[in-house]
Amino acid sequence: MLTQIINGHILTPQGWLKDGSVLISDGKILEVTNSDLAVIGATVIDAKGMYIVPGFVSMHAHGGAGHDFTEGTTEAFQKATQAHLAHGATSIFPTLSSTSFDNIKSAVATCEELMKAPESIIQGLHIEGPYLNKKMAGAQWEEFLKDPDPEEYIPLLESTQCIKRWDISPELPGGHDFARYTRSKGILTAVTHTEAEYPEIKAAFEAGFTHAAHFYNAMPGFHKRREYKYEGTVESVYLTDGMSVEVIADGIHLPATILKLVYKLKGVEQTCLVTDALKYA
Repeated sequence: MLTQIINGHILTPQGWLKDGSVLISDGKILEVTNSDLAVIGATVIDAKGMYIVPGFVSMHAHGGAGHDFTEGTTEAFQKATQAHLAHGATSIFPTLSSTSFDNIKSAVATCEELMKAPESIIQGLHIEGPYLNKKMAGAQWEEFLKDPDPEEYIPLLESTQCIKRWDISPELPGGHDFARYTRSKGILTAVTHTEAEYPEIKAAFEAGFTHAAHFYNAMPGFHKRREYKYEGTVESVYLTDGMSVEVIADGIHLPATILKLVYKLKGVEQTCLVTDALKYA
């Protein structure tokens, strides 16, 4: 079935396109064009001046609709996922906060089962912590925080294919070994809740950390010790070509000026917008 959407403001990587059209076949986009001439055989949908944007891939969300993915239950996964589907997401990587490895294993089992369902919109699991710098992590996670332990994470990752991303503090003992291992498994590995400066970020990137979670939040910027100035994690990530970033663009975590700076320095291809939503969303 061929469908053509016309008369809308279309979001593309190059900016907004007006008076164009989107051509879709069997649920997949075939073409985005600056022409709104009717295509023979297509069902035409008039967007009536509304925005036409790609379906969102929710890659950092801890929950929604009163449920947290860390609960690990089928109900929590389904209810939270449906909440995000109702607001523009078309696929999701459920995010776990720092928790026990027993809870992680329960969430893995649930995620694996739900991913088997036909046309599942769950694309894999995202873990944040528990390997976090205690000074940067927040008190609510303190009981679970620890240094990376290969006797924990290697057996887990050898037993499942559903974990697609893992965020930790790279400066922890064993952090670089962790990244080298996760990189070998094809897992996106991100710096988070960190106070790393440039030498550490550079070494972390070489080890396999290729992404910065909730950029600017839970990481320092430019600072000084006595009279000497030091680049913080933020400036270090800017200086690291090839390291992508995500920002929480909700108008609360970061001002619009910072979002513009991220866009200017990292560009479309290295920047993503996330919600970091909690169960209250």
